[in-house]
Amino acid sequence: MRIEQRKRIVKKLAALAIAAGIALPTAFFVFLYGRAVNDPVYNLSILAGDGQEWEGSRGWLVYVCEQGEVTELTPDGNGGYTGLEPGQTYYCSRELSQELDSPVLRIAAANRTVSVFLDGSLVYTDCPGLDNRIGFLHLPMLDTDRSEPVTISLPPDYQGKILTIAQSSPVYSELQTEADSPAAVWPCEVTLYSGYAYESGLISSAVWAAAPSALLFAIQLIILAAFIWNARKGNFYPQLPLFSIALFFQVVNLMAQTDFFFFYFGVPKVDLVPASLFLSIEVFLLFVSVYAGRLRPFLLAAAAVHGLSCALFIAVQTERLIPYGDLFVFFTTLPRRTGFLAMAGAFAAAFYLARKEKKPFLRHLTRLFSAVLAAFLLFFTVRAPFMPELTVRVLTTFRREIAAGLPVITLVLFWRFTLLASAVAVLIELAGKITHYFTENALLASKNELAMESYANLRRQSDEIMMLRHDTMKHYYLLRSMAEESPERLTEYLDGLIGQGEQIRSVISSRNQTLDIILNGKIHEAAEKGVAVEIVRTDAPARLPLTDAELCCLFMNIMDNAVRAAAESGAENPLIRLDFHCKNHHFVFTCENTKRDMQDKKKVKKETSLLKGHGYGMKIIRQIMSRWGEEMISVEESGSRYAITIVLPLVS
Repeated sequence: MRIEQRKRIVKKLAALAIAAGIALPTAFFVFLYGRAVNDPVYNLSILAGDGQEWEGSRGWLVYVCEQGEVTELTPDGNGGYTGLEPGQTYYCSRELSQELDSPVLRIAAANRTVSVFLDGSLVYTDCPGLDNRIGFLHLPMLDTDRSEPVTISLPPDYQGKILTIAQSSPVYSELQTEADSPAAVWPCEVTLYSGYAYESGLISSAVWAAAPSALLFAIQLIILAAFIWNARKGNFYPQLPLFSIALFFQVVNLMAQTDFFFFYFGVPKVDLVPASLFLSIEVFLLFVSVYAGRLRPFLLAAAAVHGLSCALFIAVQTERLIPYGDLFVFFTTLPRRTGFLAMAGAFAAAFYLARKEKKPFLRHLTRLFSAVLAAFLLFFTVRAPFMPELTVRVLTTFRREIAAGLPVITLVLFWRFTLLASAVAVLIELAGKITHYFTENALLASKNELAMESYANLRRQSDEIMMLRHDTMKHYYLLRSMAEESPERLTEYLDGLIGQGEQIRSVISSRNQTLDIILNGKIHEAAEKGVAVEIVRTDAPARLPLTDAELCCLFMNIMDNAVRAAAESGAENPLIRLDFHCKNHHFVFTCENTKRDMQDKKKVKKETSLLKGHGYGMKIIRQIMSRWGEEMISVEESGSRYAITIVLPLVS
């Protein structure tokens, strides 16, 4: 590996390290703030959870109390209690032994009213107008269900006190299922947790929903702004709005998973979490098909199949086609299968096109996706020994999904990796287009400047030719007169004409028009600065293996350096010698110029840009020539002489 290539690799790695060193601390603080505080949450419910077996009263005493007379209720073995009168208020009591900071009690009382006591003292009631004493309460039922559970902040000295929750019960007729069955009630679910932990959980939920959504929204705005900007320039890119729609559905997917989504948007008839995932995949397939070329029909067919499955999913979810059953489950899970297969086919096509047809966007997409997947696998492998239970659970989930042919977690991960890689690839493509636009504008401006300079040169050359023609006719008449009248003066007069001819500046005319314009302009600039130009050979091919921008930058920097160095050399007769020709399928260009003799310390008080290859201009020259290797540039420097030779291979 060449030294210059090693230096470039070192610089890239250093840049990545610096960027990571700056970004990782920021990410650490954001994600740390978004992590919920891991304080314990105590489920004090008698019925521990939906579908779980009854575990007994779990320390609770369930009873009715009328003016101090306590009667315990009878458990039915399923979490319910019998033995109360219709509509009678009943009580649940237990000691609070759990230790928490900022304790909060949450009671899931859907349609009931409650009053809460600590050691017999009232701390909360839904009915402040009643006689809120244990044994004297007659709580009514609510007319409508609550939208939120009851939350109560307990005092700091709650520990060791007796918690009593008074709850209303329905009237007898609403409880009976048979005429001779006793009335039964199921106490509300009760949870004790830290208020800090609860607030932290809310913050965590908001951060993990808002942060990625805001990032996706920012990317969407950038893409749409680029779409409008390109449209104003006459370039219409339909893939940009398509990808922004995919981002929109992903934002819906993130928001639909939050607890507060339904308070803003209500309860939709369709489950938006899977629906938005399926629709975002559908739009992504259409987005990739724009780049697919000859494989576009294949991707459009895959998008059509997946789109049909999405339509069936929505129709079935709204119960417009079939009721709940096996067929219902099949149609609601079908988009997971079609989406996974369609995305797998899209990536197979993307890898093929990136390799065979050299499509830049697909090359970026496939490389970034591979990098994201590799990073995930590496992270999972490194974390596996430290989290064995999680590792086993994840592997079991993947194996179960593969065996069932129903990708759930697999599809979500696949889509998120795809979305991340696609977003970065789109931004890279946009940056490339914008850079190309401004480079093209700069090139056009440079060409216009060169054209004006070339026009000025042609005007000067035309004026010189007209003056020469006018003077030549006078010289001819005078020579004829002198030949007849004073032949002895002919030699002296001809010597004077020869001297005038030597003062006419050279004009380059090769087969490369752009190179001629650049060199002739710089020759005139050199003449204005008192630098003579000597031309040895002028043979250049009509086309060089360079873009117009590279050709201008390369030769203008060579000539700028030469003119500046010769003009500032302090030499009595500053000179630039040009020699370019074709040899063995290579274009050889040599520019030699006089320069300041750096050994003369009296003339040099400090090191200037003339040292080390003419400074910044030489860096540009080496950068352009780097694709052919350092051996294609030769620099010779000795005393007051500086010469640079570049060799460009010509395509036969």
